[in-house]
Amino acid sequence: MYRLFVLAKCDLGHAASVGNRIAEMDEVAEVYSVTGEYDLLIKVGFSDLPEIEDFVQEKLHKVPGLKETVTMMSYRVYGEDIGDFVN
Repeated sequence: MYRLFVLAKCDLGHAASVGNRIAEMDEVAEVYSVTGEYDLLIKVGFSDLPEIEDFVQEKLHKVPGLKETVTMMSYRVYGEDIGDFVN
């Protein structure tokens, strides 16, 4: 399994609509609204490398209101996903 993390900048006022549209894509595991230089953090999973190019070029970059992306691929996971945090 290949995991991608994508930081995304959106046009002003479009982060929610961009985030919702990306969250509906089959490959996408989670989309987070984040603070700082970027608007969204997108977690995506793939079974093979060619799927990554198709997703980024043919799906993600064609979302209206998406302005810029930085894509990182994870090659190892440390620890386990703990799910939702509990207060």
